Amino acid sequence: MKEYEPDKHCLTTMRILITAAVIIIISAVRYFVPFDRIVFFTEIIVIFAALAEMFVHLPLFFSSIKYSATDTEITKSSGVFIKVHQSVRYSSIQYTTVISSPFSHYTGLNFIIFFVYGGQLRLLFLKQSDAKEIIAMSGSVSGKADKNVP
Repeated sequence: MKEYEPDKHCLTTMRILITAAVIIIISAVRYFVPFDRIVFFTEIIVIFAALAEMFVHLPLFFSSIKYSATDTEITKSSGVFIKVHQSVRYSSIQYTTVISSPFSHYTGLNFIIFFVYGGQLRLLFLKQSDAKEIIAMSGSVSGKADKNVP
């Protein structure tokens, strides 16, 4: 059994994206809302929510994500307030989607979505090397699942 964890670079990337979103929201509120008091309270609320997300929720969420892969299945465990455990056998995978961002080696934004009968399993924030290894183990790309096809 092999254990995987999310890429550490992704936490920094998410913090940068949240900071950019807060700046855009505050700029929009200052431009569109003519009342200074409403603008002030909105800025305080948005900044507080962003700080809570960046320094409380996201670190807890990233520390809770664990993936474990065996020869026959992959299991995902995650959740801050509500713990979720999902498991999928490689033989039940219908198709796979791999999402990688530009510079994904540095950002950690690599995702794998396994579509199975009646649902899907999302593996989020993987290292690029881990994503390639999981795809190879599942047989989705390498053709291991189709040994009987000439």
